[in-house]
Amino acid sequence: MEPLNVEHAGRTLRGVLHLPHPNPAPAPAVILCHGLGGNRIGGGNDFVVLSRLLSAQGFACYRFDFAAFGESDGDPLDFSVSDQVSQLKAVIAGLERNRAIAPDRISVLGYSMGALVAVLASGDRPLRSLALWAPAGGPLNLPFWEGGPFRDQIREHGRADYNGVAFGDAFIDDLYGIDQFAAARRHEGPVLLAGGTEDGLMRAELIDPYREVWGDRLEQHWIEGMDHGFGSLANRDSMFEVTAAFLSRTA
Repeated sequence: MEPLNVEHAGRTLRGVLHLPHPNPAPAPAVILCHGLGGNRIGGGNDFVVLSRLLSAQGFACYRFDFAAFGESDGDPLDFSVSDQVSQLKAVIAGLERNRAIAPDRISVLGYSMGALVAVLASGDRPLRSLALWAPAGGPLNLPFWEGGPFRDQIREHGRADYNGVAFGDAFIDDLYGIDQFAAARRHEGPVLLAGGTEDGLMRAELIDPYREVWGDRLEQHWIEGMDHGFGSLANRDSMFEVTAAFLSRTA
């Protein structure tokens, strides 16, 4: 495990690279993208545990903080999904230049907002495979963002507060220009889509268009009773197992 930062738009994105030992350089790589308000550690240390699991199976694994989250530079008021997509593409480009990594064998795993970002990035850059945990709905969730108190909070306080996560108009305004399903059509590799049966982000209107786009290239995994978070070590281990097996077959 070694620090590996990426410079993007005048900001330092701070991250950590796990290399397999022994390292079969160049190794296939997996980039981990956290969700809204998250960081490269993951809730309950999940991203660290997963990175160690994947590196033990021969993968290079890179986890990083998006700008304005974790230890990366950036202003929360500048946060938007499109900016995170641009950051992820910079991370991919950096790993492609890393001699320890096979540039044509880079996959992305994203959780929630990070999964939405992964889909959007895959429309612009070839990726070996995608592993998506409960992808956020992007523009399909606009009624929630516009219907809540967030615009009023921004006008009154200069920022909105969503469960302790600050953001500005840039985040909501950006959602209008996003089309994750158009981006999905440009991704040609295999996809894992996984989540809980009780997770609102796994509802049909958000998931069915992916099924239509990816067809037989899409693998699905549902964990009975699980909500948006793992909720238990058993659920976490089940998600890790199916994800690692998918990446081993496809990366």
